[in-house]
Amino acid sequence: MNLIKRMAKSARDVYDNRTILMAMVRRNTAGRYKSSYIGFAWHLILPVLMIIVLYITFTSIKPRLEPDFWIYLSSGMFPIMFISSSLRGRAVLSNAKYITKMKFPREIVVIASVLTDFLAVVFAYVFIIMVILLSGQYVNWFGMAMIPVGLLLMFVFCVGCSMLVSTVTVFVKDIGYFMSVAMRLVFWITPTFFFVNEAKGLLKAIVWYNPFTYYVEIFHDVLYYGIFPHVEYIAVAVLLTVAFTFIGSAVFFRYEKKFPEML
Repeated sequence: MNLIKRMAKSARDVYDNRTILMAMVRRNTAGRYKSSYIGFAWHLILPVLMIIVLYITFTSIKPRLEPDFWIYLSSGMFPIMFISSSLRGRAVLSNAKYITKMKFPREIVVIASVLTDFLAVVFAYVFIIMVILLSGQYVNWFGMAMIPVGLLLMFVFCVGCSMLVSTVTVFVKDIGYFMSVAMRLVFWITPTFFFVNEAKGLLKAIVWYNPFTYYVEIFHDVLYYGIFPHVEYIAVAVLLTVAFTFIGSAVFFRYEKKFPEML
């Protein structure tokens, strides 16, 4: 009950300090594309360029026989890239000077970090849907309504995961390096470059124990297969989101007071 009250207070604090949140999002993107002429626009252009490359590759060159494989690949690639980025655990360390010198809700640095990458993911899906519509692909509008739900679940899940890993990284900095390596491995064992039913033996077990699979498959169902997402995918995604939100919040709020002395 105390944790729920603390999370509710945190939500109010973040809302009251939304100006700081948006300033940090702008700073994150500005710093990432420093000295470039178009700045933040690169944050939106890069996913679009990636989708265009995949579209040309899998419609003209066709390295796989499956039709419209570019939709399968791009709709699954962005969730795993987004989740991997959130699990690097650098949100608190990267904002050490603000945490030690300013007074504000410290969870804002985590939310700002996740939100920065999330904006590119949302824009990428908007572009994917536009290309699907323009290319005359079948669209299940009932299933399409689940895209915002899937994005919201994934965003909250990533905030919880980032709060957990970012906190641990403050005390054990090697965790951040370990997660960077681990996420590269997870990228290849999540059904992005292969179909989930192609996984056999040990890989099949790993795929279904991989929590990221369920988020990816929600988008595969809607955008590639043109169906309403499997209920079990949604159910597991909801359970994972709730679990990691509570775990990440509990760890973060317990140790955040020690951040200044550790940083």
